[in-house]
Amino acid sequence: MFYKYTYAIIISIIFLVGCNNSENTNEKTADNSIESEQANKSIQNKSLEKKLLPPKFNISNFEMNYFADNKELVFLMNYEIDVELYEILQDNKQQIYFSLEYPEELYDILKSKNSELLLAEQPKNYKNKYQVQFKRSLDLNTSQLEKIKENISGFNLIIADHDKEAIAHFIDLAGFNNFDPNTSNSIHIDDTTN
Repeated sequence: MFYKYTYAIIISIIFLVGCNNSENTNEKTADNSIESEQANKSIQNKSLEKKLLPPKFNISNFEMNYFADNKELVFLMNYEIDVELYEILQDNKQQIYFSLEYPEELYDILKSKNSELLLAEQPKNYKNKYQVQFKRSLDLNTSQLEKIKENISGFNLIIADHDKEAIAHFIDLAGFNNFDPNTSNSIHIDDTTN
């Protein structure tokens, strides 16, 4: 008879331990799902979508230089980012690329519609002002250089994300300092504008 009670007690203990383990497993699963949900929210908060607009991203200067000795055409673009963009770009998975969109009047001189994508400098040391140089090796004469200068306000900027997909389009880089989000043609590209 002693064995019957011992056997019943052992079965009860095993059952209770099993129930306790399944509760721990459920708690761990719930904790893991909460952590993964928080990680997803963190990733979403680090998205560049709808963040590359003034005042978070500003183009402060756009100019052209030609170095006849090297036969090199250089477009310089200065830009500034705010603290939020700085923090987002600290994530190694987040990168932005720039491409100049040329005015139609210059396609014959520049031999394309836009420049290659250039990777933006990785922000560091809490610096918020940067410069990017778009370089082209071209042998240009005086009339071609004048034509480029005359059309400097026709240069636009395409910004792409780490997947090299366009996420923003800025119109008239030379006049961007006068940007007014209510009247500008510059847009932020997202799924709703496709």
